[in-house]
Amino acid sequence: MIKNLLYPLKKRLYDEYVELIRYLINCVIDDKPSIKPDQTIAYHSWLVKCYELSELYYEILEVQSNGEGLGEGADYAIKVVQEQKQECQKYESTPKFPIFNQMIVISNIVYEGLAVDAVRYLSPEHMSGWWLTTDLYDDNVESLMTVHYHHVAFIRPELIKYFALPYGYRFNITGKEQDVWFDENAIK
Repeated sequence: MIKNLLYPLKKRLYDEYVELIRYLINCVIDDKPSIKPDQTIAYHSWLVKCYELSELYYEILEVQSNGEGLGEGADYAIKVVQEQKQECQKYESTPKFPIFNQMIVISNIVYEGLAVDAVRYLSPEHMSGWWLTTDLYDDNVESLMTVHYHHVAFIRPELIKYFALPYGYRFNITGKEQDVWFDENAIK
């Protein structure tokens, strides 16, 4: 039994925890691994951990939104996944969740919070496919950096909801304005 389900939860959050538990069970059934103590598990684009309290009870922990260790529950992981699904639903697309340790290509100053222009290209497994640039990008490919998805997620959490958009999608975020569209040329 999962400890977090024993606490009173709002109906919406309860349903989201049930979905998370189904996801974990399906991972075990599909991939046939055993979940070992202190093992982190990818919940779509975030990480959770099932911590064994006893033979019958587990506690769910999640990577904290700032990247500073694990916290009790999975509220933030659920929020990330739900926002990504909702963003995909707006554009009638099926989510293609990035994996926590996949790589993203960024230009200088992305971490500083400037407006971002992003595109998702077809990419090898270790890459998410996302390329993020700012207006200060000078078209010098040599100046681009490859960083882990989670670094961008910790530093620019306002961008996370877009990262499950499938290959070929673009977004441009400038302050409170956002523009999202599918670019067929990005998948050719």
